[in-house]
Amino acid sequence: MNQGLHVPEELLNQIEYILTHLAEKAHTDSIVLADISGQVISINGIMDEGTPDVVAALAAGDVAAMAELSKRIGESDPHGSFFHEGESKSIYLHNIAGSFILIVIYRAETPIGLVRLFAKRAVEQLIPITEEFEKIVGPPSSYTPDGFSKGITQELNDTFLED
Repeated sequence: MNQGLHVPEELLNQIEYILTHLAEKAHTDSIVLADISGQVISINGIMDEGTPDVVAALAAGDVAAMAELSKRIGESDPHGSFFHEGESKSIYLHNIAGSFILIVIYRAETPIGLVRLFAKRAVEQLIPITEEFEKIVGPPSSYTPDGFSKGITQELNDTFLED
């Protein structure tokens, strides 16, 4: 399901096919694909109303922080993955070519190896789509802490301070 950015139907169909396949193979609860700034592109699975936008915005902050941490420890390629292991649910994030963020939410009993295997395959399929995406919306803008802080504050305010 398309949520945020306007993406041409052909690209969106490709994205949704990849995410559906990932969801089926890795037994996920939900998957969000966002651009690197945290704007939702597509959602697969069930999430509470408003939650995908907040999850995507927070994931963008995590990805930006991990990219900076990677640079600080000498990693030349900040595009990678990381996960949070929870008691009942876990989350896997992957920075795809500095353009997309793959956010996979799955039950804690699902083996991380299963999620990583199929997420890696999905990432490989999504990398060429990032090039087409960038032709449409332009290259990702560089991360600035001030810009992110303002963006996340606005998103959180919109979500939690609704009248």
